[in-house]
Amino acid sequence: MSPQAMLNGKSSQVTEQAVEVIHQRIQQGSYAIGSALPSQRDLAAQLGISRASLREALTRLAALGLLEIKAGKGVYVISQHSQAAEQWDGEHRVSLKDFYQLRYVLEGFCALLACEYLTDQDKTILQQHYENLAHAIKEQDWQAASEFDYAFHQHVIELSHNQSIIQTLKMHTEWIKKSQILPFVQPNLAFKTIQEHDLILQALFQQDAPAAEKAMRVHIIGAAQRAGVYFSRHDS
Repeated sequence: MSPQAMLNGKSSQVTEQAVEVIHQRIQQGSYAIGSALPSQRDLAAQLGISRASLREALTRLAALGLLEIKAGKGVYVISQHSQAAEQWDGEHRVSLKDFYQLRYVLEGFCALLACEYLTDQDKTILQQHYENLAHAIKEQDWQAASEFDYAFHQHVIELSHNQSIIQTLKMHTEWIKKSQILPFVQPNLAFKTIQEHDLILQALFQQDAPAAEKAMRVHIIGAAQRAGVYFSRHDS
């Protein structure tokens, strides 16, 4: 990603892109564990963004457990992986990144298929799950939010009528539930979950299959990033 590309984005997008670039440099070892990042002035110049956007990006990475910000001393790399990813990887047979990628593929396709079978009753159920999710987030009840999030996604999965996918994901119910609460490690970004589900809902209600698939995949990518996991996008 070129600095110019980052300059051309909206403020929130610029920050998200900066987070991704810095995260990638940490992953690749360009910023080694224990080392200090370039000064904020130099790093902002390298990325072609404002220092305010850079500070927000650094704060997010610190919240994920990758950086430590030492007042008057600089910003230091303390881990290559987010705390959520490290904990997950230590408890499961597959990495958190691998599992989000599985959800990206299968749940995106489920959203596409769901458009063929959606009824007015399904619309009512999904709308209720969405409203419950939004209310829980606004109340900062993260456990309830993750449960309503699961209910929303599960209904979309069931609507696919693809028993192979349904049974595959059912075997990983607890993993799915856990992956849905991890993004709330950054509460200040929880509003994005509401926005993303709203776009999924709109596409489903319009029974626009390609848009529903894309909206679901954009959401899975967003959720993964809020948990500190990044992988390549394949949406146009």
